[in-house]
Amino acid sequence: MARPWLHLNNSRSMTMACAKESKQHRVLLPEKVRNSRVLILGGTGRVGGSTAIALSKLCPDLRIVVGGRNKEKGAARVAELGKNSEFAEIDIEERASLEATLNDVDLVVHTAGPFQQAEKCTVLEVAIQTKTAYMDVCDDTSYAFRAKSYMSKALAANIPAITTGGIYPGVSNGASTLGLVEFCAFKSPSTA
Repeated sequence: MARPWLHLNNSRSMTMACAKESKQHRVLLPEKVRNSRVLILGGTGRVGGSTAIALSKLCPDLRIVVGGRNKEKGAARVAELGKNSEFAEIDIEERASLEATLNDVDLVVHTAGPFQQAEKCTVLEVAIQTKTAYMDVCDDTSYAFRAKSYMSKALAANIPAITTGGIYPGVSNGASTLGLVEFCAFKSPSTA
């Protein structure tokens, strides 16, 4: 489901996205991506929650889907984020549920760790299968090597897949979230 605007194009697009950031620390996204749906897996946790909050402040028009297993925590996060958010109860090990959810979003940000215990790259596999843009904050070397082995499949599916986005100094202080916003603002070479 990767939208044309999600594909990496050139540094000019990134510069334009950065230049549009206002003094209120908001990023003005192009009209065609302004209402995109972004799924934050692990959005009820510390890293995913920080990502969801920062992203909703930087780009308030984005529709944020908080993905997690706990309905109560999800409801609390959605109440904090406001009108452009919703909760999706999802277990990343349940492939059918994951497929259904990824078919309905434009970008998935995988923060549901710990990555050290994951033997498979299920979220990445499903993202490639559903043609959904993918980004994770993996902090584990062995998982990162497994995820990077999917490069040719991601290229064949024509979707961006960024792994090891990291959380240090990353999402918890907002630096990676701005990078995520810039990632969302790119246009496809076919639409340039």
